[in-house]
Amino acid sequence: PSHAEAMQTAIVNFRPFTVASTWRFLGLGLMMTVGVSLVSILLSLPLATFTALGRLSSRFWVRWPTIAGVEGIRAFPVLILIFYVFVQFSRVAEATNQSWLKSNNVTLSVVVALTLYTTVVNAETIRAGILSLDKGQTEASRSLGLSYAQAMWLVILPQTFRRVLPPLIAQFVTLVKDTSLGAIVGLLELYHRGQILYQFNRNPMETFFFIAVIYFALNYALGQAAQYLDRRIIGSRRVAVARRA
Repeated sequence: PSHAEAMQTAIVNFRPFTVASTWRFLGLGLMMTVGVSLVSILLSLPLATFTALGRLSSRFWVRWPTIAGVEGIRAFPVLILIFYVFVQFSRVAEATNQSWLKSNNVTLSVVVALTLYTTVVNAETIRAGILSLDKGQTEASRSLGLSYAQAMWLVILPQTFRRVLPPLIAQFVTLVKDTSLGAIVGLLELYHRGQILYQFNRNPMETFFFIAVIYFALNYALGQAAQYLDRRIIGSRRVAVARRA
């Protein structure tokens, strides 16, 4: 049926969700959603750290290109960014005749696009965390004979990540939801598989209800993790202050 016909239904139909094959089908989509999100998260963290340091660099030939890249990517809607990367990868695959790139173009395009966008957003969070620290810590580290890289790696960045971990996790919650935008290029993640289901069973409202419940459970778990880490960080700060007192 067409998309419009599939959206039209007169009765409530939860019957497909009593069949194990339906949940296996959605489970594969959930695995794709989690997998793409996890890869994008792991790739974006080191890239965001280097990007944040690039924006804080005293060298203008490092700072200004980094600022231009961050602001440029942030200006793109994620949906357009995914489609743009997909089109570019498709052209490269055709020009080079790479079978691996052709077969994995969809997944690779979504991962690259989400990694780029998450990198620039998290870079701003990390940069703000670095700037929130007292400048005396950097000066004290340098006075002890540490180089700039050593001071950042051993003193500044550990404290920064403790401060910005909750907002980073909040961004990862957004990233999980943004994987659904990959449906525009044919990524078979959770939302796209839900579309296929309701077009076949003609039960869009029932299907989207279960899809929403799955997204809620996944993002609620991430949100609880962020709150738990926030409480741990606040608790460790209080203990440190009490010890110094």
